[in-house]
Amino acid sequence: METILPDYQEFIKLEDKTLKLIHHHLSQYRRLAHISGLVQKSWSCNRRDMFQFLMYWDVVYMDKDCRLIVGADIAKEKGGSRIANSSHLVCVIEGTNNPIKILRKFHFDYVTRRSDQRQPHPRFHLQYCGSLSPIAHLNISNELINRLDPDVDGPRIFFRPMTLGLLMNMVFHEFPCDDTEKIRIDSAWQNLVRENEREILIPFYNKCIQLAGRSNFVFFDEAYVWPDKFTN
Repeated sequence: METILPDYQEFIKLEDKTLKLIHHHLSQYRRLAHISGLVQKSWSCNRRDMFQFLMYWDVVYMDKDCRLIVGADIAKEKGGSRIANSSHLVCVIEGTNNPIKILRKFHFDYVTRRSDQRQPHPRFHLQYCGSLSPIAHLNISNELINRLDPDVDGPRIFFRPMTLGLLMNMVFHEFPCDDTEKIRIDSAWQNLVRENEREILIPFYNKCIQLAGRSNFVFFDEAYVWPDKFTN
């Protein structure tokens, strides 16, 4: 499972393609035009060994004015070429400029580290709440964050790998508005999503099929990172 993702530079190229597309396309949509500026800010701040991006837009959800936050935080392993860890998040906040409540917060992680301090956890996983990334506060008070009990780490649920393109496409489906529907059916956007699926999801599912077909083998065990204290 650990080697199915591209190396760090190739993975970041895929993320950067998503940023370039939204930078050039979203400026024409009133609700999303500000995201182009967020992309430019990201390009100026990212380093060779770290990629961070955060964007938001406002929607009406369940008759409430809400703000959607989508972001990514990816780090390169020290002295190597692979990804050390990555986290993609989506957060739904009631209220726009003045947040009232965090309605939902999920993140999708890829982790490789083994540590005596952590319980076994899926290498690729979905987690509800957890700690909010430092890049994702956007005027959200600690009081609102603490209501979600962010120190509760479990459960971490085995999930497929995530990219910005795949996450945005999912959010476009879940929280549609006129502007995002135009983007979602745009041929350039669909080609980008297909490339993400081809480069990330197909190797992942092929590996799942390969591992699940072995005799005397528990596939779910292979999906987990096991801290040293469980393997000594």
